[in-house]
Amino acid sequence: MIDTKDIQPTDFVSIYKDIAEVIGIEATMKLHDNFQGQQLVLPKKLYTKDFIVKSIKQKAERGEEVNLRKTALQYGYTERWLRQMINDEKTKRNGDKL
Repeated sequence: MIDTKDIQPTDFVSIYKDIAEVIGIEATMKLHDNFQGQQLVLPKKLYTKDFIVKSIKQKAERGEEVNLRKTALQYGYTERWLRQMINDEKTKRNGDKL
């Protein structure tokens, strides 16, 4: 194993340099070890629909104000799409309140 203390992000090729600057040398090497040779596509959306709806529901259950505009921006969706996710969840759960 190579001693990582002697490695700088500039020692890596192309995208690995950029990745190392963001997540660090060791994490970049681990990423390379696990995924080398594969083409990775990282979706723009990080969280699942279920997670977002659950998050909104938990906030409402705690009595916190749910600002859909702010929540939509936080998760990278439009307010309209967020409302649609909530309505779909209500329909799926046969009328449970969010």
